[in-house]
Amino acid sequence: MKMQFKPDRRPSKWGATAAMVPGETAEAVLEYFTTAKGHPFDAVTRLSDLTEIKGYRYMLIQVSLDFGHPAFPAAAEVLDEAGGSEFQLIIVETPEQAVYLIVDKNNLPEEEAKPDHPLLVQLAGWLGPALAMR
Repeated sequence: MKMQFKPDRRPSKWGATAAMVPGETAEAVLEYFTTAKGHPFDAVTRLSDLTEIKGYRYMLIQVSLDFGHPAFPAAAEVLDEAGGSEFQLIIVETPEQAVYLIVDKNNLPEEEAKPDHPLLVQLAGWLGPALAMR
């Protein structure tokens, strides 16, 4: 299975957008992360059921980064500041069937949980290109 992610930085109220993949479903993206090789995750855990609101479908997952992925060294400083190599992502499917990956603002302490927090922006800025690598 091949899936082509593109870095994407559009604003979101839920966190920092990292990437998008056109023409896919939220379920297909989750299946890709749990079965395919080559992406930067070595473990993916689904934390919520697929929910639909106003035509948008979304789910929450927790990922653990693959230390052996070629992009991993570029994220080391950000991960050190974030407190580790595990974090939560929101998979959002739009009515137009594009899927966005958003670094969840709830990875931060409540008093810092803002979608444009510099740490989330840095993590999303690394993750988008890491997912697009082939």
